Amino acid sequence: MEQGNINNMSSSLTHEPRILPDALSLPADLRAFANVKLIAFDLDGTLISHHAEAPGDRLVDLFLAFRQSKVLLTLATGRTLKGVSVALGQLKNLAQAPLVLYNGSVVMKPEDQTLIAHIAISRHFVESFLDQLRGSSDVSAFLYCVDPEANFIGGGASTEVVYFAGSGFDKAKEFNGMTPRPITDFRLESAEVVAILVESRTGQAREQLLKYLQQANNVSITSSGTKYIEIRPAGSSKAVGMQWLCDRYQINPMNVLAVGDNDNDVELLSWAGISVSVGGASDAARRASKYYSQHGAGKAAIEILEIVKHAQRLFKGGRKNGGKS
Repeated sequence: MEQGNINNMSSSLTHEPRILPDALSLPADLRAFANVKLIAFDLDGTLISHHAEAPGDRLVDLFLAFRQSKVLLTLATGRTLKGVSVALGQLKNLAQAPLVLYNGSVVMKPEDQTLIAHIAISRHFVESFLDQLRGSSDVSAFLYCVDPEANFIGGGASTEVVYFAGSGFDKAKEFNGMTPRPITDFRLESAEVVAILVESRTGQAREQLLKYLQQANNVSITSSGTKYIEIRPAGSSKAVGMQWLCDRYQINPMNVLAVGDNDNDVELLSWAGISVSVGGASDAARRASKYYSQHGAGKAAIEILEIVKHAQRLFKGGRKNGGKS
């Protein structure tokens, strides 16, 4: 797989996406949905509105209904495995396939934390970044690491760990519910840093940081609409993570349905055969999508799953009304 081809795909498509079809649409408009084999949902702003929200009963029921389907369901998110654990517990049929985490830097089987694939940020950049951080009291960062061998170590050690760099360690709260370790415990020579989340406390500090990051040639940056800047390894995106899954399960990307709402979903939405941006999505996410839903987080996911179910009933067995598909 050539990762560069995925990451160099246009993330600023200028077409206006079509409105999502419904049960009254022409069969021709639904045929592509009947061929879906893998659905990848972003989490925040797509399946749920905010991190503390629980999915509604209808969404839970639909996920359970897909248990008998040949369609795989998964997440493509910027969160960690710890950060999606609540959603996995509520949506029982969600983790049929490994999860795409850390904005695509990690593909992991959630049941045993086995790494399927991952891309690490270069140690040279991490060293340079930490030097940059030491020169500013207005910038702090979470460094996320994975250990490919952790799940084989006795005692059930976690595959993922996070370190905090900057002032205010005693007050640091990590978005995914992980417990940060101090940067003094960090060991560069053995670290597999897959993502860095950076917070700037002033506009000037943010501008200086962005200037520094834009000059770096071995990372990429994105945002999910939060106050943080998200640093990824070069060659990493949700699309790359999903391509790993497609290779694993021998699924054509044209048979992938991707759903998202923000700038960190753009590569995925551009890459997938069918892509849907939910109501309230960022301009970039909407432009990258083939379709859009008028509903926001949660309700859009319900609409999409119901359309896939309807389309597959309509074209069951590859036939409609006795004719060949």
